[in-house]
Amino acid sequence: MIKNKELRNVIFSLIAIALSTMFAFAFEGFGFRAENIMLIYVGTIMLIMVQTKKNVYGLTSTFLLVFIFNFFFTEPKFTFKINDPNYIVTLIIFTLVSVTMGTLTNQLQREIFAAKDNEKKLELLYKTSQSLLHAKNKIEIILMTKENLRKLLPCEIYFYFRNNFYVDEEKDFDIATYDKNIDYAIDQNIICGKKEQKYDDLPIKIFPINSAKDIRGALLIDCTNKDISKQEKEFVQTSILHMITALERDQIALEEENTRIEMEKERIKSALLRSISHDLRTPLTSLKTGTSFLYDSYDQIDEDIKKSMLLDINNETSRLNDFVDNLLNMTRLTANKFTIKRSYELVDDLLLDVYRRMKNRLINHKLSIQRKKEVTKIFVDSQLLTQVFINLIDNAIRHTDQDSLIKIDYQVETDRVIFTVSDNGGGIPEENLTKIFENFTSIETKKEDNFRGMGLGLNICKAIVNAHEGEILAYNNDEGGATFEFYLPLNKVVK
Repeated sequence: MIKNKELRNVIFSLIAIALSTMFAFAFEGFGFRAENIMLIYVGTIMLIMVQTKKNVYGLTSTFLLVFIFNFFFTEPKFTFKINDPNYIVTLIIFTLVSVTMGTLTNQLQREIFAAKDNEKKLELLYKTSQSLLHAKNKIEIILMTKENLRKLLPCEIYFYFRNNFYVDEEKDFDIATYDKNIDYAIDQNIICGKKEQKYDDLPIKIFPINSAKDIRGALLIDCTNKDISKQEKEFVQTSILHMITALERDQIALEEENTRIEMEKERIKSALLRSISHDLRTPLTSLKTGTSFLYDSYDQIDEDIKKSMLLDINNETSRLNDFVDNLLNMTRLTANKFTIKRSYELVDDLLLDVYRRMKNRLINHKLSIQRKKEVTKIFVDSQLLTQVFINLIDNAIRHTDQDSLIKIDYQVETDRVIFTVSDNGGGIPEENLTKIFENFTSIETKKEDNFRGMGLGLNICKAIVNAHEGEILAYNNDEGGATFEFYLPLNKVVK
C-alpha cells in the first residue's frame, strides 16, 4: 500500500510538471515574459507539495522545473547554457522562493492536519466524558473507555486490574506473559514497553492505572505492527485520567451506598430490639399482673370480674400470637423464603373465622362484615389471608376511638375480587399514606400508647397480598376514617 501511494505521488508530480510546461509554452506563445512563466512553475511546486505532503517531491520538482525552464525558455534555447547573467540570478531566486514557499505550505498543511486531529481527539474525549457520566458500574466504564480508544488507535487494547474485577482475556494475547512488566509499571507508576526507557524490547506499551481509591491496573497497547505517536500517547493518558475519575466516582458511590445500608441495618436492629421489647413487655406485664391477681385473690373476686380478666388475658395472648406470626413472616420475607400454600376457600367462611378470632378483642369497637348472597370461592392461603384481615382490624383498633365502627366488605368484578377494611376513626395523615406499608413505620395515635407496635403488620399485609399477585393501598374515606383496599386477580378466583 505504501509503494502504491509513492507511485501515485510520482505520477501526480510528473503530470503536474508536464501540464505546467504546456501552459508555459502557451504563455510564451501569447508573448508573456519569462517571469510570468516562472510563476506557473511556482504554483506547480506548491501544488505538488500540498498533494504529496512531502518536501522531497517539492525539492525534486523545483530542480527539475529549473532545468526545464533553462532548457526551453532561456537563450540559447534547447541547451543548458545561459548567456544572460540575469537569468542565473532569476533561477537562483526562483529556486529559493519555490523551496521556501513549498516548505511553508507543507508546514502549514501539517499544522492544519494536526489541528484537525486535535479537534477530533478533543471531541472524542468530550464524548467519552459524557458517556462515562451515564455508566452504571466499573465494567461499563472500562468498556466505554476501550471502545473510544479503539476509534482513534490503530492497535489492539487490553485492560488488566489487580483485584480481578476486570481482565481482558484474548486467545491471541496472553496478559499473564507480561505480569512482571505490568507489576513494575504499576508499582513505579511509569509507562513501560516499546520505545520507552524501561522494557523497550517489548512489543507492547504499558500505561499504569493508579488512583487514590486503591484502583490498580494497566492499559496494554499492542504495538507489534505500529507504534503509537506522541499525540496518541497523550490522548491515551488523558483517557486514562477520565476513566480513573469515573472509577473513583463509582467507588465513592458504592462506599456511600454501603455506609447507608449499614446505617439502615443498625437502625432496623435498634428499632427491632426496641419494638420487640415494647411489644413483648406490655402484654407480658398485663398477663403477669392479671394471673398473679387471680391467683392471689381468686376467692375474693366475683365471677364477672374473673371472666373479664380472663378475657383480657386471652386477648393479650392472641395479640402475642399475632405478633410472633408477624415476626416469623418478616423473617421469611427477609430470607426470601416467603411461600404460600393455596387452596379453594369460601370468602364468607374465611371472614366468619376472622370475626370469631377478633370479637373478644374489639372491646367497645364495632366490627361489621358484609355478607353476600352469592357463594364465592377464592384460591388463597387461608392462614396468611386471615392474618391480613387480623392485622388490618388490629391496626384499626389501635388507632381509632373506642366507639369506632370497623367494616369489612368485598366486591366480585369481572377480573378481580376487591376487599376493603374501613373505619370512621379519624383517618391517616396525608404525609404517612405513602409509607405506612414500610417496615418499622408506626402512625401516631390519639390513644395513650402512642406509636404502639413495631410497624410490621401492614408491611406483612403487603407481602402476603403481593404473593397472591394482588395489590394493596390505603386512603382516607368520606366517613372520616381510613380504608385499606386490596384485590386478587381473576385467574386466582373461582365462583
